[in-house]
Amino acid sequence: MSFVDFSIASHSAENNRFQKNTRIFDEKLQNFAVKLKFSHKPLFYSGFYSIFNWYDFQKGAQWTARQSISVYMENTEAKRNIKLIAFDLDGTTLHGFAELSERNRRAMEKANDADILVVPATGRVRNFIPPCLTELPFIRYAITSNGGAVWDILENKVLCTDLIPTETALEVQKIFDDYELYVEYYVHGRGVTKRGNPDKARTVFGFPEEKYYFLTKDYTFTDNLSAYLKETHAEPEKINMMFIPESVRPEILARLQKLGGIELTFSNVDNIEINKKGCDKGTALYSLCKVLGIDPKNTMAAGDNGNDLGMLKAAGFAAVVGNGIEEAKAIADAVVAPCIEDGFAEAVERFALR
Repeated sequence: MSFVDFSIASHSAENNRFQKNTRIFDEKLQNFAVKLKFSHKPLFYSGFYSIFNWYDFQKGAQWTARQSISVYMENTEAKRNIKLIAFDLDGTTLHGFAELSERNRRAMEKANDADILVVPATGRVRNFIPPCLTELPFIRYAITSNGGAVWDILENKVLCTDLIPTETALEVQKIFDDYELYVEYYVHGRGVTKRGNPDKARTVFGFPEEKYYFLTKDYTFTDNLSAYLKETHAEPEKINMMFIPESVRPEILARLQKLGGIELTFSNVDNIEINKKGCDKGTALYSLCKVLGIDPKNTMAAGDNGNDLGMLKAAGFAAVVGNGIEEAKAIADAVVAPCIEDGFAEAVERFALR
């Protein structure tokens, strides 16, 4: 059924011209609707017609229809009741790897003043969330390791976990043992890797310079990762490979995909992140909402990449920064400015603070 239903009682030539323009407008409107997921977001329909200048009959049957997304979104923002904002770090909120812009910080402060919880949701391990966030007094909760662990930062305790069984982690490591790879295990908020790996990253592993920052984690070191898993019976929050050479990436992916019980995601074109099957930022968001007594429909998520998809689907409102991948943009309720232009702050200001 058409979005637009006009009743025209005028001269036939004028009527034909009007109907032609209506069809063109209707196609644009339906494309717009699909992008903003109107089909399953009923709240967006309220006040829908107020944003269009439907007609102008001052010159015969000529009319104009204007599509004003900004005005439309502002008309519907007041109907939201956001209680929690979950936001990705790298590529979404941080500038570089550890810098929070003044505008993004102010947006978080304003959200806190409006009694909205501001929650980092990251693939990073707990002890690698940068001080620019952990030192903010209103940042209390954090979704870490792609949902493998949810932390109460203030009390330094884990609220929820979704861990990879030791046996599954050993199966994964058996594959990795056939290659020269930089592998990390995230265990109870801390990275675990093989002794000497950070030094070898620049030479043997061929890390690009822009990834050197990720080598600065406060690690627990071991001489053998399989032995570590067996001896400690560790159940990792996440298994991470920051950089995989293109020459072996397809082969490793194919072997991992044959294993059961794991979830594969990516936050970059040259990494692989492994969680327990069914675990992602979205499941962790649901778990945190349950602990806090918040309806997930009253949450907003901001992200950019593959490991954000679960969270973007789970939240009541999904914002994707302009530099985000197309798969993320396809499920977004709104696409905002790129990360470097403080798209996160734009999302908070437009869609949470009204």
